[in-house]
Amino acid sequence: MINQKDKEILFELLQDCRKPVAKIAKAVKLPPQTTAYRIKKLEDQNIIKKYTANINYSKIGFSRHSLYLDLKGIDANEISSYLKQVTDLNEVGCCYMLHEVSQWKVYISVWTKTIERYDEIQTKIIKKFKKHVVNYLSFQSVKSHTFFSRRLNTKKKAQVDVKGSVENIEIKDLDWKIIHKLKQDSRKTSLQLSHELKTSINTITRRIKFLQDKDIIQRFYPIIDMNKVGYREYTFISRIDPSYNEEIEKFIEYVKSDPRFVIVIKAVGYVNLYYAFLAEDNEELKEIRGKIEKRIGKATLQEYKIEVDNMVS
Repeated sequence: MINQKDKEILFELLQDCRKPVAKIAKAVKLPPQTTAYRIKKLEDQNIIKKYTANINYSKIGFSRHSLYLDLKGIDANEISSYLKQVTDLNEVGCCYMLHEVSQWKVYISVWTKTIERYDEIQTKIIKKFKKHVVNYLSFQSVKSHTFFSRRLNTKKKAQVDVKGSVENIEIKDLDWKIIHKLKQDSRKTSLQLSHELKTSINTITRRIKFLQDKDIIQRFYPIIDMNKVGYREYTFISRIDPSYNEEIEKFIEYVKSDPRFVIVIKAVGYVNLYYAFLAEDNEELKEIRGKIEKRIGKATLQEYKIEVDNMVS
């Protein structure tokens, strides 16, 4: 069991997990030693599963595509093995294995500069799974808002990560290497990165600052098992009648104001709306679903419920 102070610590880590423990301790009004002990305990209990970075690929000319696969005749270990090969591609943002209750068994986020390149990667991924693919679903994001568990501390204003219009900021090969390392573990120090990448600490520090200043690295944060915190995350991807665009925009504004929501994405394709929220129990789930139904129920043509089992990358 974790208490409110643990939730406040998680909230601070979700804003920036590279922040010194002393600053986190000051924010949650605990001694630094106690704060460090609690963070270690959260890691040991696998509540904090890993530390990673949220990358805004749209700043460097990439558009976001979501690929869902329904598979049969393949076990979880095989899926994980295939996905680890896929994640070697720079364009692959993240991969998730989905729970059996989901119609789709795998989710892959792909960022590409052209639709032709996405078609190439999508074909490569589907070929990788070959005869196991029953069906697939693909759509492209227009704009997303990510909140990272605002409800852990509703007394404080949480950072919001927005990904939208594509820009064309040039980055170096070293920047890609830094991004890759920080996605694997965003708490690596500049000293550690300098050793691994065989360059100076000053260069590493300067490049990370550049990536942050340009909003390419939006935040450093932990992946949290919210079930162990006391919340269950519910994710839905929906096909909405495009003629209800005003209702969609009002729904997005509602999501921004309700701290229980963690992400909303407006998209284009067979499905055009993605959102996720946290609920404590079935009663709260029904309440949130009722509010969603009131806003976009009549516009919804089809929806899929998604549950994540494990993050591969």
